[in-house]
Amino acid sequence: MAVLLKQAETQEDIVTVAALAKEIWHRHYDRLIGAKQVHYMVNKFQSQDAISEQIEQGTIYKIALWNEKPVGYYAVKKEPEKSKIFLSKVYIDKEHRGKGIATVMLRDILDIAEEAGLKSIYLTVNKNNKNSIAVYEKMGFRKVDEVKADIGDGFFMDDYIMEQEI
Repeated sequence: MAVLLKQAETQEDIVTVAALAKEIWHRHYDRLIGAKQVHYMVNKFQSQDAISEQIEQGTIYKIALWNEKPVGYYAVKKEPEKSKIFLSKVYIDKEHRGKGIATVMLRDILDIAEEAGLKSIYLTVNKNNKNSIAVYEKMGFRKVDEVKADIGDGFFMDDYIMEQEI
């Protein structure tokens, strides 16, 4: 079965992304960074209001559909001044990992970047998220830097910055 990517544009799409975020983030990140930080981050960065605001500011969200069922999503923001595209979010529910969905997403992101004349894709990933780091490396990303960001409420993101040239 092939995956279909649908751009999130309507309020219904935004509700879908927010619901996916809440489910996927808690299942994946509670053990990695703790349920309290996950709850804070989902509310701050992946609530319906936050997603709507990000879309208004130019972030592109796409929902991955498998047999017409939403199973994941990604978000990118073009940064033409840096000749880069920032892959800010890429999440697939546990049951649908390993089915080539991430590869379809990456091809779509590459198309967006190439159409805009951008030279690379970069992302941040938690340093302890070994499975995701391995997937990104397999897809051609390499670690280029580290960043520790204060996200408020006493929480920090301790991440690698990974990049792939186009």
